[in-house]
Amino acid sequence: MNPKTVKRMNREKRGQISSEELNVYRGFATHELIEMLNNSNPQKRTISASILGEKQDVDAIIPLCTAFKREKALYSRMAISEALSQIGVPAISPLLDLLGEIGKNQETELPQKYFNKKSYPLVRDLAARTLVKIGKPATPYLIEVIENGTDYKAQQAIDAIGGIAAKTGDKRGLEALLNVMERNFDNKGNKITLWKTIRALSGFKNSQEAADSLLNIIRSDYDSPIIWEALRSLGNLNVTTPETINLIVSFTNNKNPEIRKSAQKALISLDNL
Repeated sequence: MNPKTVKRMNREKRGQISSEELNVYRGFATHELIEMLNNSNPQKRTISASILGEKQDVDAIIPLCTAFKREKALYSRMAISEALSQIGVPAISPLLDLLGEIGKNQETELPQKYFNKKSYPLVRDLAARTLVKIGKPATPYLIEVIENGTDYKAQQAIDAIGGIAAKTGDKRGLEALLNVMERNFDNKGNKITLWKTIRALSGFKNSQEAADSLLNIIRSDYDSPIIWEALRSLGNLNVTTPETINLIVSFTNNKNPEIRKSAQKALISLDNL
C-alpha cells in the first residue's frame, strides 16, 4: 500500500477529517451532534465536536467535557478542546473541574531532561490548554483554584495561568504564583508545584518581581531540574540587569549538562529579545 495512503488512513483512525466532511452535518440539531460524540467512528466524533463549537451552544458544554475525559483519538480530542474554547466563558467552570482529572500520567517527580516539548499536548494538559485558549476571562477562576484546589488541580491551574500570561500579557495571576513560590520555597515544600510555578513565571514578560523570585531560586540549593527551569524562565522574561546576566553566566560551566544547556539557551534568548 502507498505510504501516503497508510499515513492518511492512520490519521483518519485518530479522527482527522477534511473541512468538506463538515458540510454534510451542519444542519444537524444540537442533540443529534451530542449523540455523535458517542459514535464508534472517531471521525464522526471530530465532526460533532467541530460543529458544536461552531454553534457555541451552551447545552453542549457538559457532553463535550464528558467526552473530553474519555476521548482517546488525537484529532477528536483537539476538536473537543477547540469547541469548548469557542463556547468560551460558560465552559470555564466545567473545565476547571477537569483540571488534574484527565489522563493517568500526572507528574509525580521532577523531569530528568531540560524542558523542550515539541510533541502534541499530553492528555493531562488538555483542560489547562483549553483554558489558555479561552484566555483572560479564565484567570480569576484559576487563581481561586491555585489558592484552594488540590495539588494536581492547583498545578494544572498554575500551568494555565502561565500560558494565559504568555499569550495575552495578563499579569493578574502573578501575585498568586509568587505566593505559591513563597509557600514552597524551601526543600520541605512540594517540589512539583515549585517547578511548575517556576515554569509558569516565564510567561510574565518584563516582570522584575518574577525575575527576583527566580534569582532567589538559582542562588539556593535546589535539585538540578528546579535550577535549570529557573534559568529557562529567566531567559524568557526580558529582564537583562547585569546581576541577572552575570548569575546566568555563572551556570554555563556547571557540571550538570542540563543546567549548562539551560544557562546557554537563556543567554541566547536574552540576547535576541
